[in-house]
Amino acid sequence: MLVASIADAETALQQPWPFMDKPSRLEAIRMIEECLAGHCSHQAAFAAFKAAASEQGLLKRNPPSVGLRKFDGVAEDLL
Repeated sequence: MLVASIADAETALQQPWPFMDKPSRLEAIRMIEECLAGHCSHQAAFAAFKAAASEQGLLKRNPPSVGLRKFDGVAEDLL
């Protein structure tokens, strides 16, 4: 699932995770709730979500953009 917002993170945290009771996931849930209530920043809540997802091996890297691939090609040509 693509998570691009706090609402997406909230939905993702409601899905089955490998370790549902892991402290980092529970903290991410708390931080998302705090953010939605206006008590913490989106950045802090999203960072907690990313940390929990990373700890459980759920983050997937996006492939490089077309522009970045072109830049890599130019860099390789220069070397």
